[in-house]
Amino acid sequence: MKKTLAVLLALLSLLFAVTAAAEGALPGTKAAVVSVTTEAQADEAEEIVVPAIVDEEPQLTTEYRWFVSKSKTVRGRTVTYYKDVYAYNHGDYYMTPFADVVPAEYLAVDESGAYAVAAIVLDITDAMRERLYGADLGETSMFYGQYCERIRGKKGKVGFSGVHEGIDFTYEEGADLYAILGGVVTRAGDANGTVAIYNEDYDVTLLYLHCEEIEVKRGDVIEEGDLIAVEGNKGSGSAYTHVEMRNGRHTSSNKYIDTFVDSDCPYPVMQDALEVVESGRRPVTAAAVLAAQRMREQAEEMARQAAEAAAAAAAAEEEEEIVLIEELPGTQQGYGFEAETPAVTPEATLPPSNP
Repeated sequence: MKKTLAVLLALLSLLFAVTAAAEGALPGTKAAVVSVTTEAQADEAEEIVVPAIVDEEPQLTTEYRWFVSKSKTVRGRTVTYYKDVYAYNHGDYYMTPFADVVPAEYLAVDESGAYAVAAIVLDITDAMRERLYGADLGETSMFYGQYCERIRGKKGKVGFSGVHEGIDFTYEEGADLYAILGGVVTRAGDANGTVAIYNEDYDVTLLYLHCEEIEVKRGDVIEEGDLIAVEGNKGSGSAYTHVEMRNGRHTSSNKYIDTFVDSDCPYPVMQDALEVVESGRRPVTAAAVLAAQRMREQAEEMARQAAEAAAAAAAAEEEEEIVLIEELPGTQQGYGFEAETPAVTPEATLPPSNP
């Protein structure tokens, strides 16, 4: 049984190590090449290679694209964009275009040719998210310059509803929202739940949309980290907070369901203002995620095979206990191990005598 226990412990160690390796292909690590083997499968194990990020600038594409406006009228535009960028979009990853207003350094290309949001963008948006919610809470659910959802218009054309003007952060409805930068409040509520704060140091206005229970009023001077509202769904249909940046002093946000982006790229200002240092973590590319998935599948298969081998070994080691019984089943006769019974000699019977 000790041997069986050792096999099971080895199995658990294997599963933990391979799963950790698979997770290393996702954001947060620098793992690039992982080799997974067992002693019995050393010659058959496949080396999984996570594509490295190459020093190549993403290429812009110019095409005629369809857009479907909020009022469901269809219009076509010749637009320039980055094609098929793998990015997070309100709950899942999608291949989606990004507008050409996003500087190329904020996108990454891996050796398979897949685009992704660069690691520095993940670092900057994490810093903004932590300042917005006051802690490491929630997630970044949509990026600046990302094409919005694909929808079908009343004329049957399928197109994008617009290009995203800011960054969406999602935590939970009613969560406290804090000012990412301090400044003067230029708007404190409208049909979209907008709070606008102008920061003189950087000459920019940060606009927070869909807010509820707004705690500030126009003209207030606030500091970074001050409570401004709670996360809501005013004008949005679901609870999240849209944050966009515009150079100069502004009082209202853009109509971000449109074919062109009018807001300004927030990444340089936010990196400087929040003192973000690039972590060097791996961007989330489609190729990296597929490689991680293959590693997890391989780990599960190896764990299954090891579990079957351990079960077979345990069955072979287990011996059936021998039980001695005194009587044969269904009889009164024993095996002869009980105490001896003295032999009884029957009385002699004399023949009848003749009279």
